[in-house]
Order: sequence, then structure tokens, then C-alpha cells
Amino acid sequence: MSEENQMNQQVNRAELMEGQHKDTLSDIMKKLENTIAEAKEMEDRDEEVAELNRLYNDLQQIQQTADCDAIAVDQCTLEIPNGSIFSLPPLFLLPGINLFNDPFFLQCCITPTQVAALTDCGPIQGVCTVNEVRATGPLNYYLTFNLQTFFNNGADNCGRLVTRPFVCTGTTCVDEILCYTSQDVVDPCPDFCNGNVISAGFRCSICQTENSLTVTYIIVHFLPDCAS
Repeated sequence: MSEENQMNQQVNRAELMEGQHKDTLSDIMKKLENTIAEAKEMEDRDEEVAELNRLYNDLQQIQQTADCDAIAVDQCTLEIPNGSIFSLPPLFLLPGINLFNDPFFLQCCITPTQVAALTDCGPIQGVCTVNEVRATGPLNYYLTFNLQTFFNNGADNCGRLVTRPFVCTGTTCVDEILCYTSQDVVDPCPDFCNGNVISAGFRCSICQTENSLTVTYIIVHFLPDCAS
């Protein structure tokens, strides 16, 4: 296979991955729109509606302005005994309160990449070399929230309400382009620690049967920009 064909294959694969990423982001925003509509129909959900709208605006800004969608997405599902809970799981998971991450294992990979040069006569493929900066590795997360339940060891004739924590943990496999930089930039890698990776979540589905309640949350990790 010629070098030109190999380059074209790489470009086509990159374009395909970029299209899939944008489709994923659009799908997440549609699910988030449904969650916001659901929250607006409920009573006393003004704070959650505000947080959901803030998340939607953040994603919309990334979709409209960012060249690289520096986010990683996952989902976490809990199954809860239906007859033993009194309150429903929250619609929104607050970063640092309901949702935590451990970015210790994330790595920054810098790869020289050939890109096209734009000229007055059109693009010339593969004549410029820049650094592709990518975040890779496992990102562990932990979500938790409290519900009013009847897990009370039979107190007050089995009728006492007690608050119990519910937990879901997972690992997101991160492989996301953060930016492209000139090869003259010595260290474009960001700091993944110190609160620079922000994780938020929203409830996208809830399935209720006689014996169980299955709840799924979409987890969105906002990755940091490249170091300037």
C-alpha cells in the first residue's frame, strides 16, 4: 500500500471517529432535553432544573465552539428494591457532591500528526506536522445519593422512614483528543488532578416493575484544555 493511500485511510478514520463523537454528543443532549422536560413537570425541582440547564448549556457550547469535544461519556445503572424505597433517585448528580472521579491513571499522549495546509487553491494534504494531544486511560468514578427508605429492621411496625445511601461505581475508558498544537510547544499536557476533570451526571431512564426499580445515569466527564 502506498504512503498516500495509508495517509488517506488515516484521514478517513479520523473523520469517521469525529462524526461518531458528534453523534454521541447530540444523542446525549437529546436525552438531557427529555430529562429537563420531565423535571419541569415535577414539583419542587427548580434547583435540579437549573443544574440540568447549566449542564445542557455547557454541552451546547462545546458542540458549537470547540474543535475537539474534550469530554468522555459513560453510563451507570442501579437496581433498587422497589417496595422498600419512598423517594425517587435524583435527576441530577452534582459534581463533588453526588459524583466523584479519580483521574490519577489518566495519561497525556503526544503524537506527531500530518494535517492539510489550506491555500488559496484549496487544501494540500499531509504537508504540515502538528502534535495531537490526547487523554487516555481509565477514569474511575463514584456516584452516590440518599433516598428515604423502609430499610428499618422493622421499626414502628415496619413503617419508619430512614435515609440510606445508594452507590454506583464504574470506570470510563478515556481516549479523547484534547487539542492540536505546534511542535514548538514544549509541554501542552494539562494537569488532570486538582479538580481539573469535572464529572456530572443526569438520570436518563427509570424502569419500574413490581419488585425492582432500574435507574440509569449518563455520566459526562469534562476534560481539561491543553496547557497554553
